[in-house]
Parts: sequence; structure tokens; C-alpha cells
Amino acid sequence: MKRRTFLKAMGIGAVGAGLGLADYDALLGQGQGMPVSTAVNDFPEAGQMVYREIPHTGQKVSVVSLGIGSLHEASNGEITQIVDTALASGMNLVDFIMPTMGPAEAIARGLKPHRKDTIAQFHIGAYANLAGVTDRTRDLAKTKSAFEEQLKIYGSGDSDIGMLHYIDQDDDYDNALNNGLLDYAVKLKEAGTIRYIGFSSHSVNICNRFLDTGLIDVFMFSLNPAYDFESTPDGLRVTEERAALYAKAQKLGAAITVMKCYNGGKLLSAGDSPFGKAMTTAQCVQYCLDWPAVISCVAGVKSMDELQASFGYIHATDEERRYEYILGSTAAVTAGSCIYCNHCLPCPVSINIGDVFKYYDLAKNGDGLAKEHYASLSRHASDCIKCGDCEPRCPFHVKIIDEMGKVAGFMGR
Repeated sequence: MKRRTFLKAMGIGAVGAGLGLADYDALLGQGQGMPVSTAVNDFPEAGQMVYREIPHTGQKVSVVSLGIGSLHEASNGEITQIVDTALASGMNLVDFIMPTMGPAEAIARGLKPHRKDTIAQFHIGAYANLAGVTDRTRDLAKTKSAFEEQLKIYGSGDSDIGMLHYIDQDDDYDNALNNGLLDYAVKLKEAGTIRYIGFSSHSVNICNRFLDTGLIDVFMFSLNPAYDFESTPDGLRVTEERAALYAKAQKLGAAITVMKCYNGGKLLSAGDSPFGKAMTTAQCVQYCLDWPAVISCVAGVKSMDELQASFGYIHATDEERRYEYILGSTAAVTAGSCIYCNHCLPCPVSINIGDVFKYYDLAKNGDGLAKEHYASLSRHASDCIKCGDCEPRCPFHVKIIDEMGKVAGFMGR
């Protein structure tokens, strides 16, 4: 069975969201389960970078791109080398959201030789607070100041994306629009400061609301099989609302850049994967690319080794990209687990919640160095004051306070 036929067999054939069955089947390749691809080269020889097009302009984007959210864990010299190597090796999109602005200058040094060819995915509505931690804001003045600071540090390009940052709730969507953030993005596009208007979200409902504005060129969405599939009495099935969203985006010409394509690394570990088997980076990326509208998977890295792993898709053969034998598992898809995205921050007592859970998960799975890395953190799970500020911000509904108690008990602090 072809992998795209497999997706349709797993329950995506008849979906809603304003699409008729004929429309949807057309997007899936005239009923053959083959999502219409925007790829310049769908099945390249191993080792070749692959590019897909943003429908509204034909702009070519590498199918694997660079996320800088974990670069603060590397040294400044390593950070510059990672960014320079990624862009010199064919990646041409960088997502500029990270938990702290500390690595910004080192990133800028690696970016500088490639800036004119790089698509910067800037987040509108994120700023560095007084503690230096990246936080959300819907205040227009703070938003403008933070965006202008990014342009000062990284420079501007001809093909940059302005994304309204992390909107998952209806009231937050209304707030962002009423406070002028979307209008600000429109003005930036009209002025030529950015080329594309977008947003980042984990919510299907919010994505649909944005798409209905008719203003969206690109959006960033959390996509992987752990999120797409749900357990039913008949086994695992793709949720209809998510499949419909991808088809709707394709129909409207809005491109998707994918976050969390490895589910925070959990899909790469047999012990953590909800399917009971480890996937490779190549398989995770291929899964995402098989959906309509997807143009690129943003891979967060913190080392040269992880950067090379993110190129796994490019170096893999077509056979090595196949994933259907893993998703055919009868294991249940889990929910409510941390994927280290750090949307829960800032913490009032400066706990890096994502790192706490990451080292906890690694330690549970036998990583001998994980407890040492955990011990080196400035704050630990035992420092949690149980204020609850973090939990409403978690897009995956992790019971953080309860989990902090488990971590403290297991890790000893």
C-alpha cells in the first residue's frame, strides 16, 4: 500500500470544513489518496535538497528548515556554525522564535552571509520581557518594538514572513485582532517589510478563523501522526477536522510550515512514541509532506549532530521514508504529555519547564547523562511553587503541577 493511500485508508476520505467530498477527493489526487503536492521534485535522489512552493507567489521553500528554539543550549561559536551550515546546505527558511534572546547575536553572525536568500519567519506578538524570557504580548507598542528589534539584529529580506504568534483561544484571537496586530501585519506587507502574512497555532478552530479572513499566505501548525490520529473502537483513525484543515488550506492557497513534526522527539523513541515503535526523522518529515498544503518541516536543533539528523529526509531513499508499517500499529495515541515547546513560560520562579520534562523523560528511558544535565539547571521541579500560571498556557493540556511532583521525586530535587 502506498503511504498516501494508507492515510486515506486510515479515515480521511470524507471530511467537512466547507469542502464537498468531490473537492476533497480532488485534493487527494482524484480519489486515489494522493495529496496534491507543491513540490518542485517529489522524489529526489538521496542527498538533494527538495523545495516546495508557496502558492500565492511560487516562492521556493526547503522542505526541512531551521528552528532556533533550542540553540541557547549550544555555545556561541556552535550556534553560528549551526546556522551557517544549515543555510549553506540548502535550508532557506528559519523560524525566529526562541525562549530567550541570548543567542541572537551568534545567530545573526551565522545568518549574515545568507540573509538575502533566507526566508525569516518572524513572530509578531512575542517579545523579551524584563527577565529576558520570550513572552506573548497583544500590546501593539510592545509588538512593534520587538519586531523592529528583530529587524535590527537580523536584517530584513525580500521574502520574510510575519506570523501572529501562538494564538490558540477564541478570546486571544479576538484580542489580537482588536488590538491591531493583524492590521500591523497587513501594513508591514503593504510597505514591503514582509512578503507574507501568517500566524502560528495549535488549534484547528483558530486556523479556520484565520483562513476565513482571506489574508493568510502561510501558517505554522503542529502536525505529526501523534496529533492527527485518535483512538476509536475500530482502531486508530485520522481526525476529520485536522484532515479537513489541511485540505482547506490547500484549496485556499495557504501554505503550512510544520512545528512539532517529531512530537518533541517522542516519535523518535520507541519508549515514548504512542505507536510503540521509533520513527526516523525522514519518516516524520515524509508523513507531514504527504498532507496537502505542507511546504516545510521546522526542525529545532541544538547541536551539529541534531542538524545532521534533521537532514535525514534529504539523504534517505524513498523506501527509508516509508512510515505506514509503524502507523499501522494498534497502540493508543496518548495526549497530555509535554513536548518541550515552552509555551508555558515564563515561570515566576524561572523554571525552564521544557528542559525539566525533557531530562526527566530521557532519564526514565535510561539516558545516563540526563540526571547530570538536569542537575545543572538553575531551577528544578522541587522549586515549583504550584502557582498554576503555566497550565493555561500549555497547548497540550499537560497537568504541569502534578507532573512537577513526579519529576522531583524521580530526579531527587
